[in-house]
Amino acid sequence: MNKKKVNVLMGLIMITAIILTACGSAASGPADKVTVQLSWFHGVEYAGFYTAVENGYYAEENIEVVLNAGGPELNPLDEVANGNAQFGIGSGDGLILAEANGQNFVSVAAIYQENPLAITSLVSDEILKPEDLVGKTVGTYSLDLSSYSDLMFLAFMSRTGLEQDSMDYALIEDFFGANEIKSGKMDAMTGMFATDQQVMTRQAGDDINLMYYKDYGVDVYINTIFVTEEFKQNNSDLIARFVRATLRGYQYAIENPNEVAEFALQYDETLDLEYQQQVMQASIPFIDTGSASIGFMDENVWNVTQDILLEFDMISAPVDLSTLFTNEFVTP
Repeated sequence: MNKKKVNVLMGLIMITAIILTACGSAASGPADKVTVQLSWFHGVEYAGFYTAVENGYYAEENIEVVLNAGGPELNPLDEVANGNAQFGIGSGDGLILAEANGQNFVSVAAIYQENPLAITSLVSDEILKPEDLVGKTVGTYSLDLSSYSDLMFLAFMSRTGLEQDSMDYALIEDFFGANEIKSGKMDAMTGMFATDQQVMTRQAGDDINLMYYKDYGVDVYINTIFVTEEFKQNNSDLIARFVRATLRGYQYAIENPNEVAEFALQYDETLDLEYQQQVMQASIPFIDTGSASIGFMDENVWNVTQDILLEFDMISAPVDLSTLFTNEFVTP
């Protein structure tokens, strides 16, 4: 072999070694250990995380992940701010409120790309559009609409021209299905999730109509993956690997909804498999709208959310949204 061929061969060997080293960089060294604080109890809503664990996507990115269940008494923002978790699941409006109060978080991906909240009524009552609510009794979270949980309904009224005094109100006390509608206590119920709650309602044999807030200009991010600004500055590579594995998990979940529902039962064996499978099916249109990559966030949705908070005096001044979310970790 002549000297020229030897030099070419050695060059190819060196290039190959460099490529292999780069490709294996995520898997070299001890695994990064992170904790994710979920926003609610374990369920198929978090299928992407479960799948990334069970299918080894996090392991391929050299990450060990602990998934902590949430609940009504636990605030993911506090858990992440206190360092008990590195990643949290939180709503867009919650992150804006935190920013307005001096906390610095960054949303790095959205789980649901569209708002799944809706106003629910029985098909037999023919409440199909906003004006059909006039003269009806509407179930809300507070009778004077002062509860923060009524904010989306207030925004819905503002954008559809409904007057607050054009309806009567009843306090929602049963959040599981349409029992209070069937009993005659109310004609419609606000704030039902078109994922788990509507599945539960239909399983009970009730035919319902859903009037989505998103269809009337109230589109907010219900659950995003967030970190602190400091963590983002110091761990961009880890965030990129974590988001990549998680969104890969959600893509698999979309393609294999029945299989991944079984993963949820490994985190809570009391869950009903058939119910989880149906919830996963109902969640797919909100996770993947077909208009953007899974996880992608639209600046306009953040603007709408902030406008709602300003309109109802939840914040006194706009915050800089450019620092509050980023799509840099989401594959275009």
